[in-house]
Amino acid sequence: MPTWIVTGASRGLGRHLAAQMAARGWTVIACARDAGALKQLADAHPSGRIQAVTVDLANAGDLRSALIAALADVGFVDGLVNNAGIGAYKPFLDHSEAELLQTLQVNLGAVMQLTHIVLPGMIERRAGHIVNIGSDLGRRPLANMAAYVAAKHGLTGFSHSLLREVKQHGVKVSLVNPGIIDTDFGGATEGSKDEAWSLRPAVLANLILQIIDQPGATTVDELSVHPLGQGDF
Repeated sequence: MPTWIVTGASRGLGRHLAAQMAARGWTVIACARDAGALKQLADAHPSGRIQAVTVDLANAGDLRSALIAALADVGFVDGLVNNAGIGAYKPFLDHSEAELLQTLQVNLGAVMQLTHIVLPGMIERRAGHIVNIGSDLGRRPLANMAAYVAAKHGLTGFSHSLLREVKQHGVKVSLVNPGIIDTDFGGATEGSKDEAWSLRPAVLANLILQIIDQPGATTVDELSVHPLGQGDF
């Protein structure tokens, strides 16, 4: 059975995706800051399929140490889902420099760092899949979210450039750009948004698994997904 890393696994899309993977019998290295939420996730799958790794992706040093330790236990991973993300809706000048750097690190820097850690093993085995969870804001601008939009535009460029570099080695890179998702991102509460204009994370997780399930010679390089009620896509 395959082994996957999922970041942002303590809630929302990441939690649903980790749970669906574990239900398939896959081993999931579930990464997030919230140790309590990760424990609840792991306890819900007593088979031991979920290995909780408490780590702050904003701290590059801690991230590398935590992942190297986790990989020492499993040997290698078949795939990586870079799902974790942070963002704030406010004018650019209202951000502190620390907030700007944190936004870039979590949304883009950590993605590149994790990819740098797992990619050599994928190339060596000529198999692997990196799934980056972007945003429709990675394709269009939005006022008062300049730092987040910059990071997601960067993720778009990174994903497509990396695919062109590694596909010759049998490694896939997929970028998924959701619209509005019914999660607690930005301070909301999961389940509080109208289904007509927000994607359900469990449904989106299932769609990501369909991308992963594509046969070896087929890859989905980019996919945009929106609720029908979202009027700005």
